[in-house]
Amino acid sequence: MTLNQKSQFYLEMIKRSHESFRDYLTHIPEDVLQWKAHELMYSTSWLIEHVIHDQVWIANIIVKDVEQEYHCEKKSEKMVLDDIVQEYDNMVSKVETDLQVLTDEMLSELRTSKGYSLTVEDWIFEYIHHLHQHGGEIGYILTVWKRKRRALQDD
Repeated sequence: MTLNQKSQFYLEMIKRSHESFRDYLTHIPEDVLQWKAHELMYSTSWLIEHVIHDQVWIANIIVKDVEQEYHCEKKSEKMVLDDIVQEYDNMVSKVETDLQVLTDEMLSELRTSKGYSLTVEDWIFEYIHHLHQHGGEIGYILTVWKRKRRALQDD
């Protein structure tokens, strides 16, 4: 096994996850950004802002072992799709640059946040899972939104 083979594999997984989520973002209809599938749910744009915020937060735990927050320049309710994609691109650029320090030796180091002690490797899984979990929620919102639009057209 070559030096840093495992960490490079994880960096590639993160990069591919970023690319697929970005592609997903570019196909979201502008009309659905402020829409909520249910009154108790968050809007699509809020959910995307949350993803951006927490991806940086998790990456900072992985790389710097600190809980460093990140906030978008605009609030989600004031963003159009181009703003959201630009914020996402900014986040990806920062995170992928920061994660370049990742080595195989670091994967077993412990990081603690909010009462959870996990290895760097486990935090990487959390990072990828978080991105995909909320991608699934956005997919749910889009499905409900499309069904409601079709129902209105059928009436």
